[in-house]
Amino acid sequence: MECITSPALDDTEIISYVEGEADDTVINHINKCLFCSERANRWAFLQNRLRKKLYRVSCPTPMELGEYRMGLLPAPDVLLVTRHVRECPLCKREISQLEDFLENPNPQVDLLSTTKVWIARLMNGHNGSGAQDINTFAKTGPALRGEAKGLLTFQAESVVIVLDIQPTIGGMVNILGQVAADSEDEQDQWTGAIIEVQQNNDLEFSTIVDDLGSFQSNSIGPGVKELRITSKDNSFLIVASFEVLI
Repeated sequence: MECITSPALDDTEIISYVEGEADDTVINHINKCLFCSERANRWAFLQNRLRKKLYRVSCPTPMELGEYRMGLLPAPDVLLVTRHVRECPLCKREISQLEDFLENPNPQVDLLSTTKVWIARLMNGHNGSGAQDINTFAKTGPALRGEAKGLLTFQAESVVIVLDIQPTIGGMVNILGQVAADSEDEQDQWTGAIIEVQQNNDLEFSTIVDDLGSFQSNSIGPGVKELRITSKDNSFLIVASFEVLI
């Protein structure tokens, strides 16, 4: 496979796209060029490996926050998490999103048979920021929601979800997605997982993760979206929120 132009985009241009800082020429090129799009995806995964070692290192994991919300944490940990949540707007928002989800679940998802629900954390956004500070949080609202321009990278425990937002005609977008786990055994768990894109609790698109961890959603309109990924054995549910801007 080769780039559609010569010379191909250099690494600096690819990185600027991953960071959400590329100009329209680079964005349009990557949207049309499968070779450079795959290069950008590889950079995003490498970048995330570095970010995940540092990002929110003092925060409880999504699993711990979920167990805290459900009253399942061991007693010695409850006080520590309570103090942290009181001071951390990101974790406070994450618990709020989990509560909203539990109050308005997808009717197709049986929460009784779903043992774990993870709220995916945004690792990057259109402005290239790995995390939002308190001032940004106050201005933009949900700290876990990405504004969809180019690549968005989310993390839920050992699972990374990359969304590549590609504008199409008529004010719509296609979403190319990748689900990647740390180990081969974990990756197998997400092969055949159900992907759902919803807006205002209405199903907009549904598809299946293929054996390479990839999926695609077509003709998605603007607005705040919720991405739900249900593992093939229905034991894990990942929820991520993002906004499509046209």
